[in-house]
Amino acid sequence: MALAGNLTNSVIQLTPASAAFVRNRVDTLGPWVLGAFSDCILLGVVFSQVRTFFVTRAVGRTLFQRYCYWMVWVVLGLSIAKTVQEMAVVWVLHVHDYANPDVARTRVSSAWWQVTTPLMTGIIGFTVQSFFCLRFYLLLRNWLFVLPIASAMLLGITGISLAVFYIMNDDAILKVRWLSIHLVGVFVADLLITTGTLMALRKRARGLERTTVLINQLVRMVFESAIPPTVIAAVDLIMTQTLGGGPKLLWHLLLNFTLGKVYVISLLYTLNSINEYRQKHSDTSNQEIITADGHTILGMSGARRNNVELGHLSRSGLGSDRPGSESKIFIQTQVSTHVSPSSVQKRPIELHKPQLDNGRSSTLLEDEPAFVAKAY
Repeated sequence: MALAGNLTNSVIQLTPASAAFVRNRVDTLGPWVLGAFSDCILLGVVFSQVRTFFVTRAVGRTLFQRYCYWMVWVVLGLSIAKTVQEMAVVWVLHVHDYANPDVARTRVSSAWWQVTTPLMTGIIGFTVQSFFCLRFYLLLRNWLFVLPIASAMLLGITGISLAVFYIMNDDAILKVRWLSIHLVGVFVADLLITTGTLMALRKRARGLERTTVLINQLVRMVFESAIPPTVIAAVDLIMTQTLGGGPKLLWHLLLNFTLGKVYVISLLYTLNSINEYRQKHSDTSNQEIITADGHTILGMSGARRNNVELGHLSRSGLGSDRPGSESKIFIQTQVSTHVSPSSVQKRPIELHKPQLDNGRSSTLLEDEPAFVAKAY
């Protein structure tokens, strides 16, 4: 079998469709190679983030913490399966069917392991979005705010499922249409989750310094974890609308493959940031002692907490847990009351809670960031 210097000038007689496949190999084969290459690189980032999670995670005491533990295993398994799938596609296209373009060009719409690559990305995105949607619900405890997000998520997973169906039925028009609907649903869900979470966090910031610092850290973390997948989904949507329905449309796969791993990384980054904050502030923290009239009389450093979000102190006292280093505070109060026997009147005793400057009870000092324990 003699071949000329260029495969397009080969003496092999190809059908017009196969000849176009070979002639446009930059568009028909290039996106699969670059997409799989970027996916493999990001899988290394996922492995690193997973290792960090298991090293720094707290022992699962609550149902939500156990849910996070198993969620990490699920997204790790999906990430590995996605990478293996893409490597198999590249192997078949460039090794197994290298000299058989008549077969290679049809696999994009007939081979299930190649057709379902966007569906795997959709499943990963849906799984990660469900985590952030649940976290948003735990912040507000109101299903009415969650329903639009859940609807957008269902629209996204339905769109990619129907897009795969029409790919296998070789219907280019409906394929692009449902792929666009999928990306719109993904983008809207990400946008609603991000804006809703930010609004919920801002609503919790009511003036206490410790709470304000925590809120600012969480807001920054929300932006850092939400912006990458949202931007990629938006660019992917733009590409599907501007590249047309020819071979160039396959270039959107480069972002589609990347999107799955970016979703997983954003989830792991969120969990690891919370673990880092918990680990950083579980050993030492600044505490304030509030008097009955609402004034701060003492600030202590080195207080041990059982739970950084709830702010509970160690049973050993306000000092460090090390023997001999406990800090003890003795408060002696002497009340002298002079009452005339003739003026004694029976009145119910009313206990008034001390008020802070903004009118709330000082007992809320420790309960103020309690929502973080529920949502993180």
